[in-house]
Amino acid sequence: MRRATIGCVFVGSMLAGQSMAATVWNPSTPTPVPAYLAAALDREPERAAGQLPLADRLSLDLQADLPARAFSVGPETADLGSLDLRYSDVESIDRYRGRPLAAEGSFRQGEGISLVTPHRVQQITYLVSRGERVEAGQSLAVLSGPEIHHFKTEFEVTQQRLAMAKKRYQSNRKLYQNKAIDEGRWMEISEAYLDLQLEFEHMRHFRELLIVDDRIKDSMTLVAPAAGILSYHQDTPGIASGEELALLIPEQAFRFKVSIPLAGRSGLVALESGECVLKVDSISGIADGFFVEGWSAPLDDNCSYLPGQRLMMTPLYQFAGYRVPRSAVFQWEGVPTVLLRSGQQLETVAVELLSSDGHYYAVACAADLSAGEVLSTSVSAVQGVLMGLGGE
Repeated sequence: MRRATIGCVFVGSMLAGQSMAATVWNPSTPTPVPAYLAAALDREPERAAGQLPLADRLSLDLQADLPARAFSVGPETADLGSLDLRYSDVESIDRYRGRPLAAEGSFRQGEGISLVTPHRVQQITYLVSRGERVEAGQSLAVLSGPEIHHFKTEFEVTQQRLAMAKKRYQSNRKLYQNKAIDEGRWMEISEAYLDLQLEFEHMRHFRELLIVDDRIKDSMTLVAPAAGILSYHQDTPGIASGEELALLIPEQAFRFKVSIPLAGRSGLVALESGECVLKVDSISGIADGFFVEGWSAPLDDNCSYLPGQRLMMTPLYQFAGYRVPRSAVFQWEGVPTVLLRSGQQLETVAVELLSSDGHYYAVACAADLSAGEVLSTSVSAVQGVLMGLGGE
């Protein structure tokens, strides 16, 4: 077999004050690389894929910071002997998939509806299972015990007291305006009326969630104030005054909470799990150790998950880059590199590996790879030829 000979052209952007130059190297009659060029290459920092934090990679100026040594190595494809050279199109992408993130079905603080009892409930019988979706007005639980009878009586008495206090307030307001009573007396009447009004409103809000069946003594039925997902906990018999009877998660409040590494928060636009793809609604600006908290948009019909369910979701990052076969990427001088077809030559182009997806890499590159073709077969063999390892 004849020896494959190639011509490698090193073209570099020189340091300040140096002129652009090139030299041709052939493995059969090697010509030394110019000293100034070798020194410049030695001084360049090698920043292999994965060393840069993702946040920096997404915000960096590609023209300045990508690990690209501005040289090209061009073996003439006709001189590569019987190597099987096949090429793959470079695909331009506007987003890529990152490493999976831990997610949990939940809701943001303040978005749930907490149903709290103003009186102790001796017994509660839930009519709906935890996690079940309910409609507004649907019966949720039956509250029983003597305290329920006391609440009904207290509500009616408070309603009557408020009516009397309101009448007194209105009649004394005219007297105060006519200076028939002093300011101190008027303040006393006003405060008593307003305090009673607040007390009644507190009771009324809870009373509106209850249905009374006079045929059943000392019991009331709790109904849902809105549609959503029901959750509740009952660790001990009965529920004390001021404690939560149930929690209702409105449909538009059910989201995924994700833990995002600090280096992976920039450019994150969506979360994906199968057919479920949700936009990222918010990312916290306060770190919790090495992570920040993020929230998705509310779950849609394509997302059949449960509150409290934990899973791994794939993050989608907004970024203008390229998609190339994994087989097309190799290490050259410590930098991930592809061989770009340029006429009858192959040109080495440094890339930044962003993520892997099956048989492909998502990469960033200072050069414009759009509509280009990269070598995707016999890459290791060509790399060996470039290193002068070709033989008969």
